[in-house]
Amino acid sequence: MLNFSVLVFNAGSSSLKFALYETKVVGDMRLVIRGVVSHIGAMASLYWNDGTTGAHIIVEAKNHQQAAEWVLDWLQHLWPFGSLLEGLVLVAHRVVHGGTFFYNPVVITEQVMAKLDSLTPLAPLHNPQAISVIRATQEKLHEKLLMLAVFDTAFFQDLPQHSGYALPESFSHAHGIKRFGFHGLAHQFMMQRFHQLHPRQHSHHGIISFQLGHGCSVTAISDGKPLDTSMGFTPLEGLVMATRAGDIDPGILIYLLKNGHQLDELEQKLNHHSGLLGLSKSSDDMRELLAREVYDVDAKLAVDMFCYRARKYLGAYMAVLGGADAVLFGGGIGENSPEIRKRICADMHWCGLQLDDARNQQATSVTNATLISSDSSSISVYVIAVSEEAVIAEEARAVLMSYPENLI
Repeated sequence: MLNFSVLVFNAGSSSLKFALYETKVVGDMRLVIRGVVSHIGAMASLYWNDGTTGAHIIVEAKNHQQAAEWVLDWLQHLWPFGSLLEGLVLVAHRVVHGGTFFYNPVVITEQVMAKLDSLTPLAPLHNPQAISVIRATQEKLHEKLLMLAVFDTAFFQDLPQHSGYALPESFSHAHGIKRFGFHGLAHQFMMQRFHQLHPRQHSHHGIISFQLGHGCSVTAISDGKPLDTSMGFTPLEGLVMATRAGDIDPGILIYLLKNGHQLDELEQKLNHHSGLLGLSKSSDDMRELLAREVYDVDAKLAVDMFCYRARKYLGAYMAVLGGADAVLFGGGIGENSPEIRKRICADMHWCGLQLDDARNQQATSVTNATLISSDSSSISVYVIAVSEEAVIAEEARAVLMSYPENLI
């Protein structure tokens, strides 16, 4: 069977990642090129890498639609190498929230788009951006091209019911309220990478995986299945994040509503002005906060609360799993901040977890997977360079197998 290409789009709140793979229906996938358009709406730039070289390019991208159009034009007319989209048969899009509609990858139709749009209130930082990228792709590429949506919530579809919310049925059933979980693709990738490193333990281990970036979450996994995860009905719950509050007493929101604050204002504050930014009053960048915490009490509080909340979940998920075999760190902060990893794992000797300082300092996202625990630690700790795009491409290829062969 001839080779064909799969293009993956991964829309974040202010970025757009993409990856192009060459593959067959069965066999290894070869990464052709990957990149990211960062700071969409501001000073946007594209960084790309094909495995041997890479570069930054300033782009005009006021929104995700323009970013997607720019990337597609660039791939189509990539000078001096020619078009990279000649063998393209499939485009797969990461969608954060599938709600109760979608638990598996789905072929995108207008009916699917309508349901995705209805889920916007549950993931306002992500679903609208993914929808705009899908629309841009539909307009720029051949209308018969197969397009799929792959969902961040799918990994958590079988979470135990007791990990949910103690709400009356009139709330939970009538409004479809449950713990959906997010960052599923990232947690799935980390789990699978650990399985590759420890094939003999493939079905007999407990994993606690941290995805720490602009958004942050932690998941407890037993025998390949998630038992609990920090994000819930929406991506607002759980850890302290760049601009999101994480866990909060719901009574606070009731109190604020009763005292003159409006729903739209609360949504804006909780999504865009809380977390590291709200605590520090000036920045949501962990690197900047770490540099300033020595003399800036607000920056120090932001970092301390971030690490405290993560440690709190680490201990809680040790209890959920009855002890863990591995702790995995991924995401921009998780992969690139030895100091944050050190603080989260500090004083965990009671459960057998101990980092090796030298290994921890040397580990970055440049390496695929790096052991950072000490030889005496009974729990393995790894830094894993997460590729959600690789998981999306594999999921999309599996769907393609059920389609007529003349598509490829």
